This record gives sequence, C-alpha cells and structure tokens, in this order.
Amino acid sequence: MSIKKVLKTAEFQHPHFPKYLGIHYTPEDFDFHSDQNTCDWKWHANQNAIAEIKAKGGQISRIDACTIQSHQTQEILNFIHTHKKNHYVIQHFSQQISGLEVIIPENTIIQKPLNLNIDVFNQLSSNYSLLLNLGTNSRITINQQVIIAGQASNASLIMIGSQNDNSQLKLTTTILNHSNLNLVLFGNLDAARDCQTVWSLTPGIHGGLLGDVAINLNGQGSFGRLNVLKTGTVSDHCGLQASVNHYAPHTKSRINMRGVLFGKSKVNFTSIGNIVKGASGSDAQQESRLMTVGETTHGTVNPVLLIDENDVNAGHAASVGQYDLDELYYLLSRGIPIMQARKILVYDFISPVIQEFDKRIQKIITAAIEMGSGESFNDNL
Repeated sequence: MSIKKVLKTAEFQHPHFPKYLGIHYTPEDFDFHSDQNTCDWKWHANQNAIAEIKAKGGQISRIDACTIQSHQTQEILNFIHTHKKNHYVIQHFSQQISGLEVIIPENTIIQKPLNLNIDVFNQLSSNYSLLLNLGTNSRITINQQVIIAGQASNASLIMIGSQNDNSQLKLTTTILNHSNLNLVLFGNLDAARDCQTVWSLTPGIHGGLLGDVAINLNGQGSFGRLNVLKTGTVSDHCGLQASVNHYAPHTKSRINMRGVLFGKSKVNFTSIGNIVKGASGSDAQQESRLMTVGETTHGTVNPVLLIDENDVNAGHAASVGQYDLDELYYLLSRGIPIMQARKILVYDFISPVIQEFDKRIQKIITAAIEMGSGESFNDNL
C-alpha cells in the first residue's frame, strides 16, 4: 500500500499539533499544503566521495513518487507510525514525496567525507526527506547542507537514519534560507549495537523554526552525541527539542545545545536524556546554554532527565544570560576594541560546538554572528 493510501486510513485521520516542554509556538504558522506536484530541487556532492561510495557498492539515489522502492516506503511508514499523532509529520508525507537516500553497505569504510548539498527552489511550500542507511561495520562522514533558495513561506524537512551493528556515522546538518521562512524539522537516527553516532545541527533559519530531533540507542554499547548551534538574529524564533533515548544497556550519550541571541530573537531549547527500564549501566549527560546578547532577546532552556533504571549515571547543566561583564572589562583593559571583545566572548561560548563542523560551515556560522553583532547589545556599554 502506498504512503498516501496508508495516511487516508482511520488511524491517521486525527493527528494533533505537537506539544513540547517550554516551547511555545503558533501552530498555524507551520501549517501548509502544497499544490505543487513536485518539489523543485537538485543535489550535488564532491565527486571523489561519490566515486568512492559507488566503487564500494553504495549508492545515492533520488526518491520521488515514481521511483520510490518498497524498502524506502517501509522506512517512511515506520517513522510515520512512531509519529502518527504528529500533525506536521502527517502533513509532510501527505504531500508529494521528494528526497534522497544514502546507502552504505556492510563492511565499508568511506574515507572521503560526503559533502552533500541540497538546493530547493520552490516558490511555494515544499517538503524534503533524507534517508540514511549504514550497514554493519561501516563508517561515513556526511556534511549535509540544505539551502532553501525560493520564496516559499513554509517548508518541511525530515531525516530518517538507520545504523546496523558496529557502524559509525558523523553527520552535520546545516539549513539556510534566502527569505523569511517557517520550517518544521524532524529527525530520528536509530543505532543498533556498538554504534557511534554524532549528529551536529545548525539551523541558520531566518524566520521560524519548530524542530524535534532524536538519536535512539537501540543496541547495547552504543554512543550518541547530539550537538545543536543556533544563532538568532533580528526577529527569528526557534523552538527545538533534542533527545537521546537509551533503549539498551551500557549506552552513553551527550547533548550539547548552544544558542546566541541577537536583536529581538527568541530561542527555546529542550533537551531530553531518556533511560528506560532495562538500560542499566547507561550514562546520559546534557548541557544547554543560551547567550542573550541583544537588548530584547528572549530565551529558555529546559533540561529533562527521564530515568526508569537505578544503575545509571546522568546529569545536566543549563544557563541563560549574557556574557560575563568582568571578562568583557578585562578584554577592554587590554586595549581590545569593544566590538571585538564582545565577539571574542561569543566565539568562546560557542567553541565547544562549532568545532564539530567543517571549516566551510564555520564560516557560515561566523558570518551570522558578524551580522548579529551589528545589532544592539544589552551590556549598556
């Protein structure tokens, strides 16, 4: 049965707008229906990585209504069933499907990082999906950049990943847009036994962002790290939940969320470390911090630990506030100009996360901070 036919069954007829702790949004802002039959987009990547993937039996293939395969349909349906009450997930897959799948076969190590670029040109609302599948004992680094270049007011992005035993995935996701946009972002990365999963996300969206991303540690001995870096400028508003779910014993996770707020931007972070019954010997640590640089910014962080097992280690740290004025005065006393001193403190604040991205993306993040630094500051100097 096709995805659209499944979504017309009674089970999926009454989804709800999702609710997240500490994240307030206007549901209608992210609601859309596209009348377009196709999503106008293209992809390109570094040829040396593409050649290596093909030579080792892997593939990168485009997904649409005409080319979708049975295993792709099943992966999407599994994701839908997990989020069957989520209005935005049902909305996403009720539209014309469009996206990519990356498959790395078992016992395959891809030496070259795959720099995967997706350019979306739609003038109307659009959706895009990415499927990732890593075989047993495989390894790859993927630097994904999504640029929404059209004039669409709404977009939807969903990522679905699966790792087999003893595989290693390092994924960075950068999202950029050219005009004001409301974006919904959802993603699940499922890791089997003894996997290494590192997902670093920087949504450079001008406008509104509502997101829910998660790493699921389904097999014993797996490790998941989820990094988020958000720079808010002008009147951007962002609500993002990041979770790592420990479904197996002796799993380990780290969540690190950092945001820098300029202008009138609003950012709400929620981080969840979830250790279920039976996941003994697990270790879940998280850190969520916002730096409120602008005069009228607003930010909240909501760290959550859900623990249903005794023999575990878990902890969290959280903060919201401007940079340390004593540190600023010290830099000024050393003859450093005030704007440069402020930037030094901002860059020091984001350094634990920005280093997870390659130099190309670091330049984009730096440019956003430079733009934000031209706005008003709240230190009254």
